[in-house]
Parts: sequence; C-alpha cells; structure tokens
Amino acid sequence: MAAVLSTAPAGAQYNGDPGEPNPHTQPAPNRRDIIIYRDPFAYCSHASIVRLSNGEWVTAFNECQRTTPYTHPPGDPHFHNLISRSDDEGRTWSPPEAAPNWDWYGVECPGLAQLRDGTVVLNQWQFLWYPLAQGRKLASQGKQIWLRTSRDKGWLPAASDSDFDRSLYTWARANGGCYVHLSSDGGRTWDRTAQIPTEPYMGGYTPRGVTQLQDGSVLMVTADHPLNHTAYAVRSQDGGLTWTRPVAVAKAEEGYISEPTAVVLPSGKVVAIMRSSTRYLHQSESSDDGSTWTPVRKTRVWGYPGHLLHLSDGRLLVTYGHRRSPFGIRACQSRDGGQTWDYEQEFLIRGDFPNRNLGYPVTIEYRPGHLFTIYYGEEPDGVTSIRGSYWEIPG
Repeated sequence: MAAVLSTAPAGAQYNGDPGEPNPHTQPAPNRRDIIIYRDPFAYCSHASIVRLSNGEWVTAFNECQRTTPYTHPPGDPHFHNLISRSDDEGRTWSPPEAAPNWDWYGVECPGLAQLRDGTVVLNQWQFLWYPLAQGRKLASQGKQIWLRTSRDKGWLPAASDSDFDRSLYTWARANGGCYVHLSSDGGRTWDRTAQIPTEPYMGGYTPRGVTQLQDGSVLMVTADHPLNHTAYAVRSQDGGLTWTRPVAVAKAEEGYISEPTAVVLPSGKVVAIMRSSTRYLHQSESSDDGSTWTPVRKTRVWGYPGHLLHLSDGRLLVTYGHRRSPFGIRACQSRDGGQTWDYEQEFLIRGDFPNRNLGYPVTIEYRPGHLFTIYYGEEPDGVTSIRGSYWEIPG
C-alpha cells in the first residue's frame, strides 16, 4: 500500500495545490480490501452501494464487453446496470443481475438509495441508440444525433452529414431521459418506473442516489448531462412517482460542473458536493429543502467525483477518486456540517492503482465508526473490477 505520511508542521494548512502532494495524508486505519466482481472479458465500473434497513448490502454498477481501447459508460449501447447483493457484510456476493431488466441498455452509471418506508430507488440516465444509417436519417429530419468522431474528444452533436463518415463506432445516440425505478422488495424486482422532467436542461445524470428530506419528500441533485453546465435539484412528494420542475443549484462559469452528491443533516440543511473541471470539489447548501441554494464555492479538496455520508456520530465524510499519482481512493471529514473540511487529516484508502481509470467511490457505515467503501479500478492487465475496502475512521 502506497502512503504519503505527514511531514508538515502541526497546524499547517494545505490548500490542495494539484502540483503538490498533500503532506498530511494518512493511511485509512485497519483497511482490508476485497474484490466484489471481476470478469476478464467485461468492462465493469462506477459502482453504487446501499445498506438496507434489514442489514443487507446491495450494489449496482455498469458492465459491458471489454474493448481495446476501453469504452467508458455509456459510450456503448451494450452497457447495462447490474445488481449484486450480500447478506454477510460483504464477505460473499450474489451473481449480478440486470436492473431493472435487460431492456434498459446503453444507460449511464446507477445511483441507489432506500427510503424510510423501505422502497429502494435506482436512478438512471438512458440514451437512445441507432445504427449509423438510421442516425443519419434522423439527423436529416431535424433530430439531434450525437457521434464520437475522435478519441481526443467526447460525444458531440452531428454538425454535418460528413460527420457520420468519421464516426468511430457503428452506432449513434440521442438523448433519452432521466428515470427512477422503484422496488418494494429490496431491489430484487422493480414495481414502477417514473421519468423525471429535466426541462429546460438537456438531461439529468448523477451516479449518486436520491436523498430523503425530513418531511418525507425525495430530493435528487443531478446535472444537465451531457453538457454539464448546471447542477440542479428536483423533488418528489409521492415517493418518486412524480417530480417537480428543476431548480438550479450551481452553474459553471467556465468548464463544467457534474456528478453531484447530496446529504441531509439533522438540522434539515442539505449539503451538495459537485465535480468540477478544476478537479477540486465544489459545494453548495440549501436550508429550505432544495428550493434555493447558496452560491457554489470551491473546497480545498482535490479529487473527483465525491460521495457524501453523514456518520452516526454527526461528522460528515466525503469520499473521492484521486486520479493522479499515487492513483487511488481518498476521504476527508468535516466536524461542522461541511462548513470546513479537515484536509489536514486526509485518509488514504487506496494508493496503488496503475492509472487514473478508477474511482467513483461510495461509502456506507455498517457499524459506528466501521466503514466500507466501494469503487472500481483498472488492474495492471487492463481488467477493471468492482472492489471494496473496509476501514475504520478515528474518533
């Protein structure tokens, strides 16, 4: 395990300079790593996890056939969300199954959550997929069709008919929709599906699950995928069946803001953390159940994307990928509800991956002070796998 130990004077403050390693990083105590799922012929990534009220652990992640070079989700229509479960605190896991079913293909990374009434909520963004000839025809009829014509750039709207001749793939895509799927049996089957309105934004995607407010309503903080110019919030008063129109949380003046995560504090305040093109986590808060938000601000935490967890002792934990050397997974705590982050006590969960194809961690607390962080990472042979680390957070 690679570790960077503190050599700075006590009380010295590190400002997250991406050109310098954090001198205060310390190994996560009592860490133990496991592999949850690995298929040498598949690309597996972007896991979410929830600890159900009955103690069962459920994870959802993306899977597609492995290619060289690899295709990140959802660049291939064969990507599905799979679910696996454990009833022994992660020691064994069930064979993965499609969620909500095999008809939901070409989907973005999943988010998972459980509401207080036991309902499990799976959120997805889905694209529409077409053979190139069909995509070309639809584009000529005025439909916005997206292509990838260069490995140096992402997916872009087709600007001319000649773009189709330069496509890297035999498929094209269009924007589909933002959906939640509701389960009354812990995510074994799915009873209802509801589409979330995203207008005036192009789309809505976050790999993090919904959160439930004190009045029982459900809040999702998401972003205008695939443009990623604005993070916004929507609410449901009926357990996820219908949703309000979006309320802006944060806008990127330049670059992008994307992949938000949110948590509700005992005071009722909602804290949201967002990925940014600066590579620093950005933050906003709401004191009125997501109706209005404070101006977004840059934190000192370098890493992306983040996941927020309210610990049983009242502290707030953010876990994030560290996609520069040493490549791995890190975490940071706040003792004042996210007003400040103790970057002078950054935890190193993993620091031994070979490259930046990793991350999207989510952490659960399965006993007071005992944590499990799930994530994905590429191995030296190029295979990605769903992994997890047990660790303990000092008091």
